[in-house]
Amino acid sequence: MRCYIALLTEDGADRYCITLPDFPGCTTWSSTLADARHLAERMLAEEIALRTAAGQPVPRPTAPEWLLDRAARMKAIPIVVSAMEPVASRVSVHVDLPAGLVERVDERAREKGLGRADLLEKAARLALWETARPERVGH
Repeated sequence: MRCYIALLTEDGADRYCITLPDFPGCTTWSSTLADARHLAERMLAEEIALRTAAGQPVPRPTAPEWLLDRAARMKAIPIVVSAMEPVASRVSVHVDLPAGLVERVDERAREKGLGRADLLEKAARLALWETARPERVGH
C-alpha cells in the first residue's frame, strides 16, 4: 500500500482545501476536518483508478521532507493518505447506445478477455480522466 501526503489548508470560507501535490490538479474541499482524510483517500483512489484505466503511470510518492517543507511554507497541515482502493458499491444503469457501437464493444471485450461492463467502465474512467485535465493552449 503506497502512502502519499496531502496538504490541507483553510480557504477562508470555513472550508478546507485538500490537495495531492503528487497528482497535479487533484484538489477537493471539505467543510470539516473530520471528513478531510476520507475525502483525500477517495480522491486518491479515484485518481489512481483513472490513471490506470487510461494507461498512464501512477507517480511515486514525493519525499516527505520536501513536502513537509512545502507544507510549512504554505501554512498547510500535511496528512498521510493511503492509496487503498475503497470498497465501492456498484450501480446498474441502462444506457441506449447505437447497435454498431455495442457490437464493436463486445468484439473488443472478447479480444481482451473482458465483459461488456468491464470495457465500458474502463472507457468511462478514461473519458473522465481525459476531460478532467486542462486543455493545452495551441493544440
